[in-house]
Amino acid sequence: MGSAKFKLNWSDIIGVGKNAALVGGAAALTVVAQSLGTIDLGTYGPLVVPIIAVGLDTAIKWMKNNAVE
Repeated sequence: MGSAKFKLNWSDIIGVGKNAALVGGAAALTVVAQSLGTIDLGTYGPLVVPIIAVGLDTAIKWMKNNAVE
């Protein structure tokens, strides 16, 4: 059920760490997804960029849905 007021136990610290990792990962993937359009892949760009964008969007949504609110 958590720890007493103004005290932390290991389960609280682990929970905060997991949530921070999920939120940080989603933020990092968002930055990568936003800069995806500036990458020059030559003739393969129109083929590769949408595939990568869908994969990143799926990962971002999955990470945000697993975060405790």
